[in-house]
Amino acid sequence: MTPLPTRTIELTPSPSGSVPPSATPTSTADPAAAAASASASTASSEAATPAADTRKGAALDEPFTVKGIVVVSPKHPISKNYVPKTVKPNGLTAETQAAMDKMVKAAKADGVTIKVRSGYRSYAEQAKILARKIIEYGDEAKARRYNAEAGKSEHQTGLAADLWDGVTWGDAVKDTKVGRWLWKHAREYGFILRYPPGSDKEKITGYIYEPWHYRYIGVADSMNFPPNTDLTLEEYLGIE
Repeated sequence: MTPLPTRTIELTPSPSGSVPPSATPTSTADPAAAAASASASTASSEAATPAADTRKGAALDEPFTVKGIVVVSPKHPISKNYVPKTVKPNGLTAETQAAMDKMVKAAKADGVTIKVRSGYRSYAEQAKILARKIIEYGDEAKARRYNAEAGKSEHQTGLAADLWDGVTWGDAVKDTKVGRWLWKHAREYGFILRYPPGSDKEKITGYIYEPWHYRYIGVADSMNFPPNTDLTLEEYLGIE
């Protein structure tokens, strides 16, 4: 696979991730005020740090959520009991499907036809896919780079979809009109490229580059991702 060229992009921190301005120095003649200022600074710092994922047992029936964004990954799994409310035709959540419809329509106006190859997948379905791919590849480690273990796939959330032009699949998606259009415009409709190129990014997300896998997080957050960026959701949220 030939990764897309690395781009150097200056990011504008989102309000939720911005660093608070330095506090006005407090006179040493007022120790009470100094203590209050220090306490406020500590509280602010703690508030800016996402809580650790401590879910176990039945708590895995609901996904790990940071700043209102659901996170499902090898480090943040969900149980087979998590079944989101979805709509036809792709098994996406209603909000995600509405955003998808809007994006597909906009792409069509630009002469680009986007098709959904895969939307929602149940826990059981994901388990079957991984088992089948391990046999197909004859290499379990390779199969797991592309295919999530059950409970560790975003497809189970109804918030992710694999997109293509109906003809070209695999790494070559990045060089199609669909791949190029999505990498530039998907953020305008609430979607981000979930698994960007680069071995360093794979270490963060847990999966190899997938130019077809787009995840809905809502426009308020997706617009903080520059076009053609390799920023991961984990980096954006400040989590592992």
